Amino acid sequence: MTIQSIALLLGLAGTLSAETIFTLWQWQTNFRVTEPGMVRLELPPAVLNASRTDLGDLRIQPFSGKECPYLIEAPVRHEETIREAAGFQVTLAGRTTVIEVSADSVNGIQAVELITPARDFLKSVSIEGLKSSGEWQILVSNAVIFRQPEGQSRLRVPLPAGAWVRLRFTVDDQRSKPVPFTGVRLATGPEKPLTVELPVTVFSREELSGETRLTLDLGARNVNLSEIRFEIPGALFNRPCSVGYSTPSADGGTRLEMLGNGILYRVTGGGGLSTEELAIPIHQRVPSRYMVATLRNGDSPPLDITAAKARYFPTILVFSAPVAGSWQLTTGAIQEKPPRYDLSALREAMANAGGERVLPDPLRKNEYFQPVPSLPGVETIGAAIDLKDWSRSRMVYAAPSGVIRIELDAQVLANCRTDLGDIRLVQDGRQIPYVVRPGAAKREMKPSGIVEKNDPKRPSVSLWEITLPVDGLPAVSLGARSTARLFDRTFIASAGRKDPLGNAWIEELGTADWTKSSDLDTPLILNFRRSRLPQTFILETDHGDNPPIPVDDVVIRFEAPSIVAKLASEAPLFVCYGNPQAMAPRYDLRLVWDELMAADQQATTLGSEETLRAGIEKPGAMDAGSPWLWLALAGVVIVLLVVVAKLLPRETAT
Repeated sequence: MTIQSIALLLGLAGTLSAETIFTLWQWQTNFRVTEPGMVRLELPPAVLNASRTDLGDLRIQPFSGKECPYLIEAPVRHEETIREAAGFQVTLAGRTTVIEVSADSVNGIQAVELITPARDFLKSVSIEGLKSSGEWQILVSNAVIFRQPEGQSRLRVPLPAGAWVRLRFTVDDQRSKPVPFTGVRLATGPEKPLTVELPVTVFSREELSGETRLTLDLGARNVNLSEIRFEIPGALFNRPCSVGYSTPSADGGTRLEMLGNGILYRVTGGGGLSTEELAIPIHQRVPSRYMVATLRNGDSPPLDITAAKARYFPTILVFSAPVAGSWQLTTGAIQEKPPRYDLSALREAMANAGGERVLPDPLRKNEYFQPVPSLPGVETIGAAIDLKDWSRSRMVYAAPSGVIRIELDAQVLANCRTDLGDIRLVQDGRQIPYVVRPGAAKREMKPSGIVEKNDPKRPSVSLWEITLPVDGLPAVSLGARSTARLFDRTFIASAGRKDPLGNAWIEELGTADWTKSSDLDTPLILNFRRSRLPQTFILETDHGDNPPIPVDDVVIRFEAPSIVAKLASEAPLFVCYGNPQAMAPRYDLRLVWDELMAADQQATTLGSEETLRAGIEKPGAMDAGSPWLWLALAGVVIVLLVVVAKLLPRETAT
């Protein structure tokens, strides 16, 4: 099909499209078409972020015309063909291993992979290509190949574009003994699609047991990612890494949807040879703005990850412009149905039709936007509730109607269940259905008091008694800093406990090694092992024969989840909690999860805590009982012993 035929069909479809009144679209931007014909409009991340996940709210039209049909061009997935090279020959020449193979390939060779059974080596290889004219040309010089006993390897080497009759590999064996090679694989396929760099912010970092968890902010959702790359200076390392994002689960909670995984490494050998892999391939559209990268450290110390970058495939709208001049792109219509242009049959032809490539102006608010009621078909009132078994409540200060978001602060988290199953939103004696928003916010709490409690009997040990504003916080970690420049210490957090019988014991809450060997401000990160932290606990370290080090800027880190609900009444709203025996709620609201997450969520604030009923056991707490109860039990035991003694037969004198 010719370009003229495509333009005619698209132009006809454009004239048949209904004129659209853009009062339901929140955002718009302009772009300019220099001449009629095929146009390829590249959508920047800001437009993707303002659009729905399915991109079904995008519309384009000239300023003096009707809505124009378009297709979204999907990036061509780089599907390689792998085959083993013919004519394999290998010889030992001095202190090198020389390999030659046939390189006849129709599509061109993009990479080669050496095949070897060797399990532990690191070498350099140079690759030459033979042209049909009989000239050898150096393609790659001193590329590093390796394999480690644990299974990590790099045996694949990219090649520059070109047509070669044969390939010759020269493996340097000067630094280590030769290893056997049994073949060469050739990777051929279409050219890789172009990608664009995307800045990434490391939003937060958590050090868990044997893991480093990074929350990465892409700055926009709906970006079609190619890879995520980390900046890790200095050290040699080898760490498995996985990347995912939070998505709702069937039970109303969240789960981590995997995007990609791989191994990040930097290895070195003799003679200064080194190689690294710092990127994880993704190759899919990410519906969330935030991603979670998990590095498994095992028994090794966490890595110093200084930054992250991403590359993405541009999202292109392809259409036929019947007129030149100023055009308009609109997006951000949450409830609008996706368009149906019936252009699927033209997709392949349009992909090869070329056309003018344009970028839109910065995104701006649509001045004609008229907001519609949030989720008009969603019932906002749930079942009636009797709060006699709930111990605490907080008033919620929120907008009188619409979708709201309530972040659960430290006071709520310390007194509700860990699974949030006793949380209830209550208005006029009835429940307001809610869902838990994915991706808890990372918050920090300063202790209300830090007092040195050094023991004269242990002169080498520093102890600090740390008091928090709340008791029972599900904390993640403790952070601290020190002005000392050189030290290596082990820090232990512990707390005094009592069992149900009143017996005292010491529980270790967490431990961490803290090493500082340079001017870098390396902080202490101590991960807690319990789900809840007592209000008062001890932090200690043994200095051995070294002088004590100062500890400053102590913070407690915790995750603060949010719940999302829809309001339709101005009546007072309360969040109630503190019922360990409550069944977790199941609301039908989870069936409109996407609409809730896409809605404009209005922030709220929480009032002071009120006690609904005293005496309800706090989640996770253990009570040894009243001392009067123990005295009564002791009295009963004494009476029983006296009765038993009287019932026993007495000895008679003989």
